[in-house]
Amino acid sequence: MSGRNAQVSRLFTLLNLLELAPQGLTVSEITERLNDRDHEASKRTVYRDLEALTAAGFPLKEEAISDDTGATRWTLEKLTRINDHFILTSRELLALYLARGVLSPLKDTPFFEDLNSIFHKIEERIGSKGIRHLTEISQELHFEPGPRWGLGLDPDLLETVRAACSEKQVLEVTYASANSRSKASRQLGPHFLYFSKGSLYLVAEDLKDKKVKVFSLPRMSEATMLDRPYEGAEVDPATYFKDSFGIFTSGEPTTVRVEFSPLVAPFVKERRWHDSQKVVSKSDGSIVVTLEVALSPELIQWVLGYGENAIVLEPFDLRREVMKAASGVISRYSQLKAA
Repeated sequence: MSGRNAQVSRLFTLLNLLELAPQGLTVSEITERLNDRDHEASKRTVYRDLEALTAAGFPLKEEAISDDTGATRWTLEKLTRINDHFILTSRELLALYLARGVLSPLKDTPFFEDLNSIFHKIEERIGSKGIRHLTEISQELHFEPGPRWGLGLDPDLLETVRAACSEKQVLEVTYASANSRSKASRQLGPHFLYFSKGSLYLVAEDLKDKKVKVFSLPRMSEATMLDRPYEGAEVDPATYFKDSFGIFTSGEPTTVRVEFSPLVAPFVKERRWHDSQKVVSKSDGSIVVTLEVALSPELIQWVLGYGENAIVLEPFDLRREVMKAASGVISRYSQLKAA
């Protein structure tokens, strides 16, 4: 690790060292402990880091040691008070500010302004000089924006759905099905809201067929919380999505094996696509990824995204669906070429 990324990592470690040493540490002690944790640091580096953190508003204090060495000891106030009800540790404050870029997909959501107000409170607390230093520290740490919230969502509708989840009341919505493209009234037993890939979903029981499903909030045009309690069994998000490759669930989990060519193997291998993932490397540089998941459109799209560099080994049902989709793509392009 080098450059600004190394500095960010070193600053986190430095803050952690001071948090764990309420009696304080000398610059020599900090330097030694940083190097013990694989950070290349000199006393001069530590002094610069302490100055940067102090300038950024972190509550650091330098106190003289009562001996003849003239050395000083640095201490850190563990909590940073934004206001009476919002208190962060110093590392939490730095991490929160650096992670601000992760929130960009929420820019067009009804609650983005509320999220922004949190950062305004932080900026008021640390001042303009602190903001400049934090911004400088974070220049080399950026986040992929990901899909942005594409459709406007009525804040009142969102609040109604949220309240129904919180109060466990039956929700009546007008919903546009993606398959039939028609609107219909549905009564739902709400469980929780789930944000994924730029959109917001409601996981709820469809009271008509008693099945728990995923509903897209942008496809809801009306929502009313009824004066009727929902008494269905609680659904845990981690359990509900455990066998899913993406947001949608369909059927029971099955063993999925996909072989990836040497060209894309490094990219696939270095990512965690699902908790059940197992990767076997082959002598030619290719890999075989094994998952225990339910088949879904998102799984099919994932395989198709690698084109000829991905081959479904099993199950046959998934291979057939991938072949069907690939044939459809070829057919569409053939028609376009003929035209």
